[in-house]
Amino acid sequence: MKIADSFLSLVKRASTDLDVEKIREDVRTFALSHEGLPTRQKAFRMIDNTARKAALVGAVASAPPGWGGIAAAAPELATLIVLQSRMIVGLHILYGGELDPEERALEVLAGLASGAGLSAGRRLTVRLAEELAMKLVSRAARRSIARLVPLAGIAASAALNYAAVQAVGRAVVARVERRWGPPEIPGSGPVLDAEGRVG
Repeated sequence: MKIADSFLSLVKRASTDLDVEKIREDVRTFALSHEGLPTRQKAFRMIDNTARKAALVGAVASAPPGWGGIAAAAPELATLIVLQSRMIVGLHILYGGELDPEERALEVLAGLASGAGLSAGRRLTVRLAEELAMKLVSRAARRSIARLVPLAGIAASAALNYAAVQAVGRAVVARVERRWGPPEIPGSGPVLDAEGRVG
């Protein structure tokens, strides 16, 4: 229960402390720079950008040799949650959705759970939070062991972070499209227009 409480507190802090106006501006700029692409392709590019940042975080966190890399595991997990929180909120904004702070925390938790292969559904329970926290801690422990082998640890951490963010991003796109509708289908929901306004 203590792990779940700490994890929920981290997710809530990461998702509510976000500068949503900055994320909104970043999404507008990003949408404008890819205005010829359908929204889903823009979403996948956003996910890929975040996954590459997460891979870099994994590589940097595993660079210190031996136990130094293991000590970097907790800050790395916190950084990954913030990166993914920004991505999840950005994906909602890209599709024209607005989330209040409480909804942001729930969507981040649901996105992380879906990306970890857990069924989030509509109800997010403490049990789900416990399962998710244990999965993420277990994944971090496996990465920490890999870090004991310097170059292999760096490559493994980068690859695992990249894959994890890709999984979360694709799960979130599915959730976002169920909620807001695929924006290329007329009448299915709001979407940012070419100028970056919600249309």
